[in-house]
Amino acid sequence: MRATITAVSQRTAAGVVLTGGRSRRMGRDKAAVPWRDGTLLDHVLAVLTTALGGPLVVVGSADSPGPAAGPRVLPVVDDEPGRGPLQGLATGLTAAGRAGAEVAFVCSVDLPLLHRSYVTAVLGALGTAEVALPVLHGHRQPLAAAYRTALGPRATALLAGGARRPAELFAVSDVRELTAADLLDDPDLAAADPELDAVRDADTPDDLAELRARDERRSP
Repeated sequence: MRATITAVSQRTAAGVVLTGGRSRRMGRDKAAVPWRDGTLLDHVLAVLTTALGGPLVVVGSADSPGPAAGPRVLPVVDDEPGRGPLQGLATGLTAAGRAGAEVAFVCSVDLPLLHRSYVTAVLGALGTAEVALPVLHGHRQPLAAAYRTALGPRATALLAGGARRPAELFAVSDVRELTAADLLDDPDLAAADPELDAVRDADTPDDLAELRARDERRSP
């Protein structure tokens, strides 16, 4: 049987979007890459707005352009840029916790095919665990996963000790790994995205072109 978080937690769940990567392979700031009628950041924020009821924390570097203003958007500057995704997790989860959220869906900005059904399925699978971690397409997906915001300080402490990878946080946390079968047990997700393309990221211009073609094939 699938685990679910409480309805109250789901209504107040935060979104955390990491935008501070260097984007060397893309050749430009991924957050500003055009997608559909806006940018990749616009797309991800729109998805999280429909899926979640809490604050939307956008983690960026001091020199990155901030997101467009919104009633729930909370831009924060990465405390120590250049220390990888674990630093982004620490900054984003801590900010979401301070804003009153107990749980958060965390993602990178470069997910052009992210959609509401995926977000709600992963968040709903968190249950009593500290992390709901999809393992899809042969890889763990730490930047398309659900977390307890209480992990923010734990991640910060690990960084102080020299840790740099999300796997080091998972090693000292209660993690529920989610297979494709686990996620596709959700009928809404199975209907919307049977190939689980929501986690496919755009690291390069070629990746973006492939994902754009996938998106166009799905469009009515």
